[in-house]
Amino acid sequence: MRLIPPVLIALALGLFALANGHPVSVALWPGGWTLELALWQAVLGPCLIAFLAGAILVWFSHLPQKWSNRRLRRTARRLDAELAARDAALAKAN
Repeated sequence: MRLIPPVLIALALGLFALANGHPVSVALWPGGWTLELALWQAVLGPCLIAFLAGAILVWFSHLPQKWSNRRLRRTARRLDAELAARDAALAKAN
């Protein structure tokens, strides 16, 4: 059920690529370079680059939280081990 939306999006992108294979000329401004691309490449290429840039940006923004969570899990495991050792020592003393 979770795969239905991604499959529909992939199908729509595939149909878009099939329907828009016409060559277009893309001029890059600062160097005066010109590229001949299929229309779907000229449209979907920048979309893919922007998506990947955003995903990398979000991933980097979550790194401090991940590091903090890892440190807190390590501390919780250590404290659980100390508590278990104290409980065992207390049970042994009684």
